[in-house]
Amino acid sequence: MWLAIVVAVGFVLGVLLLANYLATRATLRPPRTPFFMTPRDMGLPYQSVAFPSRDGIRLHGWWIPNPKPIGIAILCHGYLMNRCEPLPVAKELWHAGFHCLVFDFRAMGKSEGDLCTIGDLERLDVLSAVDFACRTAPDLPVVVYGASMGGAASLLAAAEDERIRAVVADSAYARLNHAVKDWWRNAVGKASVLLHPTLWIGRLYTRRSAAKVAPEDIIGHIAPRPVLLMHGTKDQLIPPYHAERLFQAAREPKQLWWAEGCEHVQARYERPDEFYNLLVNFMLKAVNAETVGK
Repeated sequence: MWLAIVVAVGFVLGVLLLANYLATRATLRPPRTPFFMTPRDMGLPYQSVAFPSRDGIRLHGWWIPNPKPIGIAILCHGYLMNRCEPLPVAKELWHAGFHCLVFDFRAMGKSEGDLCTIGDLERLDVLSAVDFACRTAPDLPVVVYGASMGGAASLLAAAEDERIRAVVADSAYARLNHAVKDWWRNAVGKASVLLHPTLWIGRLYTRRSAAKVAPEDIIGHIAPRPVLLMHGTKDQLIPPYHAERLFQAAREPKQLWWAEGCEHVQARYERPDEFYNLLVNFMLKAVNAETVGK
């Protein structure tokens, strides 16, 4: 009897210790991915810039100026990545006539901070990027592209700030707590139920509930500004039902493009012609510029 109790208590403590490690060391304080390219590698002009987020954390990025700008495109990277990730998207939008701003979210790349909230406080970083862009090039329309976590943060920010003319969310989640459960299920299968305590531990550290980080709850507020959702049909990290729920909750004008056969944030590589034609023309239309590739 006592042995069974000791074993059970030990098992529970072991699960909690593992959940604490995963929540704090692997999730909320992830390792920083080194830079793997710069705009120069893509033949783009750029300037290193820095600006404070809405809560004071200093963010770093690259401003990619266009000689004849028609608008400003802010590009937001995904979880565990940095400003290098969306550079291929920036290149296409720069050639279409946009100033581009790529930046590191808090606790990633070269930006300050040591706590990642996977989209919640990152929305403040997107808002501050809009502040910076509007100060740097006043009177130009602003559009935002975000991948995965960056897509969720972009939707959350656009619901708050009408200066964002349009949003493209690539592989974004609908609700963070569901996404976390999906990540663990994809990683360890049925044993993922043992890792659900990471959500409780995360709440203790961030004092915020993952259940309330829900782009699907606010995406309707973006209208009448347009939203484009892009999602791979084979996405196992953020399953396609997230895109379906976001699309159902959004109001017109809205568009959902399924990247057939693509996994998480892979459409730009596996179906580049469709991906970039749709994205660039959507952004051009949003700033009332002439579309291309008709």
